[in-house]
Amino acid sequence: MKITDKQPHVLSRIEADVAFQDLEQKLKTSGDSPEILKIAEKTLNKAKGIWHPKAVFQWFEFKNRGQDNLGRIIQSSGSHVDFNFGYSSQFLTHARHALVSVYTVGQELEQESVNASSKGDLLGAYFFDLIGLIVLGKVEQTVKEIAEKQARDLGWGVSPFLSPGSIHGWELEEQVKLCSLLPLENINVKIRDDAVLSPFKTISCLIGLGSGYDAIQVGTTCQICSINHECQMKQN
Repeated sequence: MKITDKQPHVLSRIEADVAFQDLEQKLKTSGDSPEILKIAEKTLNKAKGIWHPKAVFQWFEFKNRGQDNLGRIIQSSGSHVDFNFGYSSQFLTHARHALVSVYTVGQELEQESVNASSKGDLLGAYFFDLIGLIVLGKVEQTVKEIAEKQARDLGWGVSPFLSPGSIHGWELEEQVKLCSLLPLENINVKIRDDAVLSPFKTISCLIGLGSGYDAIQVGTTCQICSINHECQMKQN
């Protein structure tokens, strides 16, 4: 069984509403700091409507090389790109296809943060950045749901969410190769020579699909981390 859709898809109208409760939860601030919460709410109201998240994704055939933690993405042209996933290759043992995606919050929130910082409003700049992270998380969920739906349609399961530079073994430098698979210009994203994406709040990712996976929802790689029980950045 194969995924026959091998064309890139662009999502330019992604619903990513942010409620004050989302921001409050991210802050982990109690009611003992009403002034902080007031500033946070004011910043959120100012930010409403200025973010325009976008995503591009494409399906690829995936093959495990069976050696040295390597995996191979096969393009529709028949050419291929090899990746060294390091220790994280264990999460792709069952992958037969892969969803590769790049998604971004856009430049607007980033610019608002810069503007606030230049005026000495460091707290406002921080809140603009935090709002951007929340939007990024909501777009990530949209990408995950695309993979999950395709897996359901095939009667397959899904791998955890994998992103270069954010998991053990898959180095950031490999982001250049991953992004070369997609038309980043369609979502106004660029990748620098040092493998950093611009705008800054932009993520590249890969999610494996295959009949050997038990999971029907895209999880995280946190289970392999020795400090996952106490980590404040642990993903749900």
